[in-house]
Amino acid sequence: MEKTVVILKPSIPDEEFSKRTVISRDKFKKIFERIIQMKWYKTISRKTWVINTQTAENHYSDKREHPLFPEVIRYITSDISDILSIEWENSINDIRSIALRMREKYIWNWSKLYNMIHASDSEYESKKEHQIHFSS
Repeated sequence: MEKTVVILKPSIPDEEFSKRTVISRDKFKKIFERIIQMKWYKTISRKTWVINTQTAENHYSDKREHPLFPEVIRYITSDISDILSIEWENSINDIRSIALRMREKYIWNWSKLYNMIHASDSEYESKKEHQIHFSS
């Protein structure tokens, strides 16, 4: 069994997508949860909260030098997020694949800043993210 972290981030500001209709966070969350229920993944822990700046900076510590770093921190701390720990065989690759497909379908995958969903991409990242988000 593997554990992976998923973050369903705040809604995307409408003005960021000009004339395109932006999917709401609640609808995006329902679609994601329906997909993982259909596949029998086990959610072993869940938090719903506004991620604070320190936690966000720890989560994105490897991207500190990226020009969008301040905007990413501002975005992810702007409203509530759902943080899930999901356990299942091959969950890292499976959930990451689902997240990438959802980004492409619902967010058009053009935005590095507003992607609404994060999924761990490796065992190393999953362990680091579990430590950051679920260690208390």
